[in-house]
Amino acid sequence: MARDYYEILDIEKNASESDIKKAYRNLAKKYHPDLNPDNSEAEQKFKEATAAYEILSDPDKRSRYDRYGHAGVDPQAGGGDFGGFGDIFEDIFDIFGGGFGGYSQGARRNGPAKGTDLRYNLNLEFREAVFGVEKEIQFKRSESCATCDGSGAAPGSHKETCSKCHGSGQIR
Repeated sequence: MARDYYEILDIEKNASESDIKKAYRNLAKKYHPDLNPDNSEAEQKFKEATAAYEILSDPDKRSRYDRYGHAGVDPQAGGGDFGGFGDIFEDIFDIFGGGFGGYSQGARRNGPAKGTDLRYNLNLEFREAVFGVEKEIQFKRSESCATCDGSGAAPGSHKETCSKCHGSGQIR
């Protein structure tokens, strides 16, 4: 398993760009192959330090590394950024509350989030899913009749049927 890049450079996760650069320069001077000929251990440490610096000195790569580890920056290690689609997948999950089941991390645990009872199947072409598209959808939902407040009876009467919802208590 690959070593942690912060560990390789011997820096904290909240290190500044100048701290990262300074740590890399110190290691590069110490382990550079020209200064350590025929020393395969030094050569390996130099390569590790260079790889760590390459990732941690780039804000985008560092962000992905902090979020997903080596898999976030190395396609060979587990998908990387999904061939450039990583942000798209993140956006899709954000649309649905950051996860599955209709709950986000801050959601109340005593019931489903508002709207989780609504479902709509939408077919998208691959290009639409990748590059985005706006589509207008229509769906049916039930709501309480405002006239009878869901009782089915006409206002002020317990026997007459509501003329708006015809006694069902719901309007579609």
